[in-house]
Amino acid sequence: MHRLPPLCRESGQFVLPLADRSAAALGELLLGRDPAREVTALAATLADDPALLLWAVITASREGLVPESVDDVAHWLAGRALAVLDWPEGTDGGPLGRDDPLLEAVAAHVLQSLVLGDLAAHLTETDGSVKPEKAALWGLLGYGAETLGTTEPEGAEAIRNVLPSWLADREAEPDALRRARAVVAAEKPLPDGIELDLDACRARAEQGRRRWLSADRRAGWLARLAENLRRLRALEDEFQHRVEAEKLEAMAEFAAGAGHEINNPLTVIAGRAQLYLRDEGDPEKRRALALISAQAMRVHEMIADLMLFARPPEPEPERIDAVELLDRVIEQSRPDAAAREIALRRTGGEGPIPLTADPTQLTVALRALCRNAVEAMGGEGTIELRAEQRGGEVLLRVADDGPGIPPEERRHIFDPYYSARQAGRGLGMGLSKAWRIVTNHGGRIDVDSEPGEGTVFTITLPRSRP
Repeated sequence: MHRLPPLCRESGQFVLPLADRSAAALGELLLGRDPAREVTALAATLADDPALLLWAVITASREGLVPESVDDVAHWLAGRALAVLDWPEGTDGGPLGRDDPLLEAVAAHVLQSLVLGDLAAHLTETDGSVKPEKAALWGLLGYGAETLGTTEPEGAEAIRNVLPSWLADREAEPDALRRARAVVAAEKPLPDGIELDLDACRARAEQGRRRWLSADRRAGWLARLAENLRRLRALEDEFQHRVEAEKLEAMAEFAAGAGHEINNPLTVIAGRAQLYLRDEGDPEKRRALALISAQAMRVHEMIADLMLFARPPEPEPERIDAVELLDRVIEQSRPDAAAREIALRRTGGEGPIPLTADPTQLTVALRALCRNAVEAMGGEGTIELRAEQRGGEVLLRVADDGPGIPPEERRHIFDPYYSARQAGRGLGMGLSKAWRIVTNHGGRIDVDSEPGEGTVFTITLPRSRP
């Protein structure tokens, strides 16, 4: 038996045991390659381990999850396992001695919760107000407060602080769970029409308790496995970031040289066209010469963009408020968004969040991200901007609920003039200039996107510059 990562609140720290079987299942989840099969297996593990289910529900509540079933919790944990299975430095998640009083108390909780979950799901047959899956979830979590109470002598008030509000409120629990409690306490018989052998239900729960207590030699590797996988992922992300940065730097060098060489003959072409146009009287020839001059100027503008990408002006940093900066960007970008029925808003606190940066250049970068989001969505959606402070860094996020970016497009999105119209993105230098401005400020841009799930661009900047 091992320990789950501690649940910390202002009232203290709470620790729940992690069954060996569950630890082994979580290890297989981290190493798995079949998401659908992993979620199904994880749901079965959670339904057999009320302590792990309770820990996952409390952890997920920090991100606003209010599950309707064990499957909802399994889907959340399957996607977040590597991030949340993070033990404090110097601990390894166990082992927990067989004579530990916490183990005995939680084993009793497991037994009672398995009975309650089974019984509450059956009792929904006479109560159409709640689905069996939700009643089963509440039943499995039914003794959560009592379990946590074994590690917190201050009592029920401190316990409620660690539970999500919807679970701490006994008034909110389904009627099926209340009736199940009464049946378990032998205060009421099973309602008519419920075909359930209560003794068999208790026997199944006892078997579940024994499985929960059973040993598995693989369990001791979970904390180390999770830590090593996190390090590997961090190395992969850093490698990808460096490859992308060096690729764009190489493009910038090419753009600087090519732009200079192209501009010389381009100037001659445009000059001759304008010279001939001044003395030409034939309307058809005048249109042809005007077209030559206009297209030459278009190429010149493209080269100017490339030169700006290759050799941007040095930032002129000043002390600014990141929240006010986002508000200005929203006001400037709102007309384009409104024309496509897209809502543009800022989320988070009111600030101030101090930042030393060039406000003009950052405005250009953020407007480019907003314009990119508008083009990606096409119409009817929401774009959210958010600023937050994290240690010595400031994070500026631009999130949209558009079509997302396919993985094959992700590594090209900052390339100059790369067209990914099948992903909804435009054609031009907007994202390339945003990348150059941010890196010139000593920051970085990260992209989080999945097809069909929107896109989040995160600019990370140092709060102050030397």
